[in-house]
Amino acid sequence: MREDEKSCNICAHSYMAREGLRLRQKCRSPEYNSPDYTFGMFMEDRERGHCRFWSSEIRGG
Repeated sequence: MREDEKSCNICAHSYMAREGLRLRQKCRSPEYNSPDYTFGMFMEDRERGHCRFWSSEIRGG
């Protein structure tokens, strides 16, 4: 898959959760939710349009 075709909307880790009256997109990736994932890394990923943990499928461990 091309880099420009990747987005949070089609990532296997993505899901929608209700926060108050709004639905918000969330990520269930343990790496994304880790304290090791820094704000700087987030900003780099945001420029690319998807995070470094993007996956087309959930991998079992």
